[in-house]
Amino acid sequence: MSNKVIVGIYDAVGGPKTPIMRADGYQAGPTDKGEYVIAYCAKHSSPRMYRTWSNIRWGTPLRERKGILEVYINGKWQALKNFTSATKTDIQDYHQQLYGSWKVPKTWVFNDFGHITCYFFQDINKNRRLDGKERIHAEFVHTTPGNEAQSAQGKPVILTESHGCIHVEPSDIDNMIKNGYLNKGNTLIIHSYPDTAPIWPWGIGTPPFEVHFFPGAKKIVIKGKGEPFDFKKIYHDILDSLF
Repeated sequence: MSNKVIVGIYDAVGGPKTPIMRADGYQAGPTDKGEYVIAYCAKHSSPRMYRTWSNIRWGTPLRERKGILEVYINGKWQALKNFTSATKTDIQDYHQQLYGSWKVPKTWVFNDFGHITCYFFQDINKNRRLDGKERIHAEFVHTTPGNEAQSAQGKPVILTESHGCIHVEPSDIDNMIKNGYLNKGNTLIIHSYPDTAPIWPWGIGTPPFEVHFFPGAKKIVIKGKGEPFDFKKIYHDILDSLF
């Protein structure tokens, strides 16, 4: 019978172990421990909390026409002020902070949840579907505008603590989605802060995958069904190929 083997390890940062109040007026606290099911991944929109920057999805076209800022939403250009209180100066200042140039970009690159967000839920009726009494959990897996800017400019990506969500690098969330690790129906297990992230056994794993987040170790460990590598055999095979 196949065992669970490690197929990938990624840097990831959750919320602080001890709750604190942040400058934005929202409390930050530990990422909720538990077992969840991945629901889906999409561009995030937050019409209530974090409305200033996150009511508009990442990558939404943005332009200035006759002195009025507009965004292309629902198939038409609409006044930016209908979706956010951010002014032209606010946008220019934030773009300067992120990318080093004081301007209005052609697309919205300010959403607090980055270019893609993955959602999960507690599976109350154990059928691995979002139905019945299940709801999307209030914490997500996502990137940040600062990390997106660092990545786009080829700079080192420095992950920071969240309010409780799981922060990952832009290239890593893309890689996890591409490899099927964050597919709908996969299991996400958020461990306690004292838990140590495993580094062994590595192998070639197959679905279904398990996503394990270790907030204390600041790591995501992906496990799949498979057998561990026989490193002794690999070592001897390499030697045989050389001589």
